[in-house]
Amino acid sequence: MGMTIVEKVMARAAGLASVHPGQYVDCRLDRVIAHEEFYRIHTAAEAAGLKGGLPDIWDRERLHVILDHFQPVINESQALRQRKIREVVAAYKVKYFDDALPSVVHRVAIEDYVLPGELALGSDSHSCAWGALNCVGTGMGEHELAYGLVTGELWFKVPATIAVNLHGRMPGGVASKDVALWLAGRFGTTFALYQSIEFRGEGAHALDLDARITLAAHAVELGGKFGLFEFDDKTEAFLASRKRMRHQLPWSRPVAADRDAKYAQVVDIDLSTLAPQVAKPHTFENVVPVTDVVGTRIDQAMVGSCANGNVDDIAAVAEVVKGQRVHPKTRFIVQPNSWGVYREAMRRGFVDTLLDAGVMVISPGCHLCLGMQGTLADGDVCLTSTTRNHKGRMGSAHADIYLAAPATVAASALAGEICDPRTR
Repeated sequence: MGMTIVEKVMARAAGLASVHPGQYVDCRLDRVIAHEEFYRIHTAAEAAGLKGGLPDIWDRERLHVILDHFQPVINESQALRQRKIREVVAAYKVKYFDDALPSVVHRVAIEDYVLPGELALGSDSHSCAWGALNCVGTGMGEHELAYGLVTGELWFKVPATIAVNLHGRMPGGVASKDVALWLAGRFGTTFALYQSIEFRGEGAHALDLDARITLAAHAVELGGKFGLFEFDDKTEAFLASRKRMRHQLPWSRPVAADRDAKYAQVVDIDLSTLAPQVAKPHTFENVVPVTDVVGTRIDQAMVGSCANGNVDDIAAVAEVVKGQRVHPKTRFIVQPNSWGVYREAMRRGFVDTLLDAGVMVISPGCHLCLGMQGTLADGDVCLTSTTRNHKGRMGSAHADIYLAAPATVAASALAGEICDPRTR
């Protein structure tokens, strides 16, 4: 019987001819990428009785530490934490350390490090975003990563796979964020609990890499362990444009599912029938068509995060706001998710377009998603393309957070209330 993408990668990493869902396997790791949680990995090792932390790193060529959540720091405690991280990085002689250049870890991983066919672990739940590049990536806790960094391996239960077949093309005003929200609204946030999602079909192959990042990143909001795309000419072109780790390594070969692979569930989506979607407070699955919430006042609009701070997302915002002005009672903040994205947005003139429209463009990072910038007060209403909308995510637990695609956010920022981007 054939295998899915995750089954093939886990079989290779476990040194087995084949694996099946539910099977427990010990896999050799291909790559580990950590952000600020690297310090917690160190302290977890110390708490377990390992004096001085981890005995050693199994392979310094396969470890990357990237500071993203608190870059640049905004208070003394963050500054102290980063000093300790730098001390630990130096003590372990980490070879690849991205410091003092704020960018979202997942975008940096995709721009510089992860490769197709790898089994890669990250210290953040949205590490599944790397699946846009045909990399089997997922987030792990500090104890699992501590073990993996010392031994170079970790046990897994092979997940079942859900095939999400995308057909046709999305109409104007609709983006891959709407696909993720539609899935959550239709099936809930436990839809893919401890399963892998393969986004397949001609609709998936038509998506640019940025749109694939959005869907792969949101696999975790759907309960998924992995969110994966097959390797194709767009993946190849992106890798060819990279400045770091452009070439495949012995274990990094593009992986596609076998034709006779068995799926736990198959979902078919006709993209041409989708409308813009909005997740209402306070869960990702509380989804309705945008028409159900048109007219809802918003105090703040935001576009950014690992899922939607990409070039195509900023381009969608620029297209909507060009020649217009943000509503005087609405704050609109856009945060590219890497300096590479920021520079490309500048090169294409998007940043000038946004500034002319009254949009605040801030330095790359995770700040908007976590409420470290653009913090909400009691009674504030925010419409954002970031990843989550639970209570207190961006400040006050008495604020309301709505989620939508960048075009919907931009159109609503101009109106000062949630509106349908297809009407502007």
